[in-house]
Amino acid sequence: MTALGTDALARLDAIANERGIALAVDAPLAPLTTLRVGGLADRLATPRTRDELLAVLESAREAGVPLFVLGNGSDLVVADAGIRGLVIRNRARELVVEGVAMRGDAGVAMAALVRRAAATELAGIAFGISIPGSLGGAVWANAGAHGGEMRDVITAVEAWDPRDGSLRQVAAADCAFAYRDSRFKHSPEVIVAAELSLAPGEGAAIAAEVAEHRARRQATQPLADQNAGSVFRNPPDDHAGRLIEAAGLK
Repeated sequence: MTALGTDALARLDAIANERGIALAVDAPLAPLTTLRVGGLADRLATPRTRDELLAVLESAREAGVPLFVLGNGSDLVVADAGIRGLVIRNRARELVVEGVAMRGDAGVAMAALVRRAAATELAGIAFGISIPGSLGGAVWANAGAHGGEMRDVITAVEAWDPRDGSLRQVAAADCAFAYRDSRFKHSPEVIVAAELSLAPGEGAAIAAEVAEHRARRQATQPLADQNAGSVFRNPPDDHAGRLIEAAGLK
């Protein structure tokens, strides 16, 4: 059996069974990531709504089982040894637009969020078309592209704390956003949803900007193959891409 032991997993199985939560046992994780590598998860849950996600999170907390939340699995390297405990493949994807405000579950794909914003003529998030992950992952890493970052548009984040099972609204000012960083990288909190503030725009102009970003990404990255995309952090006053190319490693 795994180093986690049978007792905690047995408790999780019992709680999940009681609550009608489906768990896959020894689930392969490689097919769930863009890099297609890695071993098994002791248990895998796939919640498809916010309430299902919270139920799974609480079940893991009560069972004392460590958890790992997986979004779109982009640029994620899973060890051959796999992941002990519970992996949650978050498929909660509700997206609500009210005026210039947008609220999305953490499992919403960034591409889908950008398309929705463009369809409702909201500007400010077109850069997100080049972020292959989910909204939760983008907030977690303060992801960015084409001169924009998530901290430019995030107003609040809903987070679940495994230490006491509480839900809290975290204002953007308290998210400690920095270059490819946020408080959530240094906390056990799980991002459940996020709120964005965008700006009114003109549909054709927004669509053109999105198309330009998409074309640039397709021209510079081998999207038809397994690749890690742009995952390097830029050093101060320089660009990782330039350094890699100068070293002959491109």
